Amino acid sequence: MKKTFSSKKSAFSLIELSIVLIIIGLLIAGITGGASLIKNSELRSAISEARGYQVAVNGFYSLYSQLPGDYNKAIAGSTIYSGPATGQGENGKIQYFASDVVGTVCYTTNSNSTLVVCDSESIAAWKQLISTGTIDSTLALTTVKIETAQVPGTNMPASKIKFAGWHFDYRNMVGSSGDYTKDTASLGMVQEGGSYSPQNVVVLTGTTTGATDATATLVNGATNLAAASLTGSDALTIDTKIDDAKANTGKVRGVNPGASSTTCYTPSTGSAADYVISSATTKVCALSFQVDPKSS
Repeated sequence: MKKTFSSKKSAFSLIELSIVLIIIGLLIAGITGGASLIKNSELRSAISEARGYQVAVNGFYSLYSQLPGDYNKAIAGSTIYSGPATGQGENGKIQYFASDVVGTVCYTTNSNSTLVVCDSESIAAWKQLISTGTIDSTLALTTVKIETAQVPGTNMPASKIKFAGWHFDYRNMVGSSGDYTKDTASLGMVQEGGSYSPQNVVVLTGTTTGATDATATLVNGATNLAAASLTGSDALTIDTKIDDAKANTGKVRGVNPGASSTTCYTPSTGSAADYVISSATTKVCALSFQVDPKSS
């Protein structure tokens, strides 16, 4: 008897293919949605961190009538600012370093007659907040010189934003309208967005570089030491949620990191500036949050 073989081949039906495509689509949507949820959580955490530090500064001020780091009294377990004996301490400014700074040395006045080694006033502020129990942290900070790069989680409190952390500074300049030198520091403030509004700030920054020229600030001028910690869109999201959505006005402001003077926003002394939204992944902004007492 002759055997016969069927030539029929099995294949996926349209219904089966549709089910597979639906499953793939759901998986992609889940992954994308999960990434969005993680990012939103990080941004909310950064906002909470900034608000917490503002509350801490206000709490410290209510106890001692001085700003942390700017307080010229010894506090057990902390190292107060050890810069010049004159011109610093209790001047109403929490500065990244001293106000009269050029390169890696401090000047006791705006003249260069007396030189001293300069430590970070911002680190002194963190140490005073931690040692007084104003903030809850086990971070052991070591006072460092201007030329030392500072790393989140080592030289400053880390943020929930990856590779970012927090430092204090006093913001009084914008863009390239004046680098932070002994000649311009005494000017006090420079116009931003149509108004004069210098402010003590906590700065969300990446790992900083050491100062090798006339820079000792995270926020002032086009050659500051801040490092990018956020994309332009993320900076805008944070500013929109808690302030005015403008990069150079209000209590939340963008910072153009280092020599990249227009990556986060285009500096303007006369009008409000928008954040630069150029990439969904490239970090181009640092961000400053006002922490002055009674600023909320």
